[in-house]
Amino acid sequence: MNKTYDRRCFAFLGFLFFLFFLGFLRSTKFFHLASLAAPASFASLAALIFVPRNSDQVPAQYRLNTVQDIFRALVGKI
Repeated sequence: MNKTYDRRCFAFLGFLFFLFFLGFLRSTKFFHLASLAAPASFASLAALIFVPRNSDQVPAQYRLNTVQDIFRALVGKI
């Protein structure tokens, strides 16, 4: 059984950066939202990205088979 990573789940990483941006603004409204949503985003990130999946369940265009593919997806060169 081959294991692979699913690049569709990298949207949570973008959401996490958005939360940090909201926290960086230091607005009283947005800072509370960012501080409440950040732990949920970390949990989703760990569960969906860093846990390998069965390669039969991930479509071919979304597979990240090597570490090099993962780093390419992180910098946005897919």
